[in-house]
Amino acid sequence: MGAEQKTHFKLDRSKCIKCGKCINTCSGMVLVLDKDGFPKMKEFERFGWRGCWKCQHCLAVCPQGAISIFNKKADDSLPLPPLEMGSYMERLVVNRRSCRRYLNQNVDPQIISRILDAMAAAPTGGNSCNVEYTVIDDKDRVKEIWRLAYSKMESDAKRHVYTHSFNDFYYGKMKESEKTVRKNDLLFCGAPHLFIAHEKCSGKWAEGSKVNCNLATAYFELLANAFGLGTIIMSYPAEVLHELAPKARQMLNIPADHYMKLIVGFGYPEITYARGVQKDRHRNVHRFTQES
Repeated sequence: MGAEQKTHFKLDRSKCIKCGKCINTCSGMVLVLDKDGFPKMKEFERFGWRGCWKCQHCLAVCPQGAISIFNKKADDSLPLPPLEMGSYMERLVVNRRSCRRYLNQNVDPQIISRILDAMAAAPTGGNSCNVEYTVIDDKDRVKEIWRLAYSKMESDAKRHVYTHSFNDFYYGKMKESEKTVRKNDLLFCGAPHLFIAHEKCSGKWAEGSKVNCNLATAYFELLANAFGLGTIIMSYPAEVLHELAPKARQMLNIPADHYMKLIVGFGYPEITYARGVQKDRHRNVHRFTQES
């Protein structure tokens, strides 16, 4: 099977203006000019480093919408964000925060679907796209997992047995927070839904797999906030599921050899905020400006 058949690469010559942008943005460098000056795809060994990266840059960059690939058409792509999006993104980042109190109700499934559809474009090293997303979007299912994990966590704590990052002091502080901020739930903070980015982590790309998962977690959190949801990125519950309550982890159907260090709890917030905070981290910014 030829390269253009494998990728379903198609060019509408009646639209192509021979600008060459597709060739200059092709990550796999598999696009070249034919004898008439039109882009074509040369043969390649396999997808990835030895061929097409499946990045769809050629489809996205074409100003005339002349290219389709993988049966994706230019007309079906979302339009670019408006110029004022920078201001909105600034507000989103400044106003996002950890939400530790949620309404006891499921989020509209259509909102979750829109977020997950957008997550298909979250970046991965080498455009591997191997990160898997596990979403528990039913609050009753989350409650089942919570009961099993929470009871095991509590019984172990009575024997002063904790995850590797906890001890009597930290656990005591978390228990104290259940009286106010965590609404009787130090584990999931009462979040009705859970999102977990995970990927098989082995071999020379193991560290890259971890980065991919962490990037996906950050993207999901920002998207959820953009849709008006509350979120909290949690590492302690992942420790509990892995170290103390493996039976609860099994309920997630996440393979044991998958990296799973962060869990995002999300849902409709019980408490809304009136404004963003005013953090100052200039001391941590090392900026090399242009010489005047």
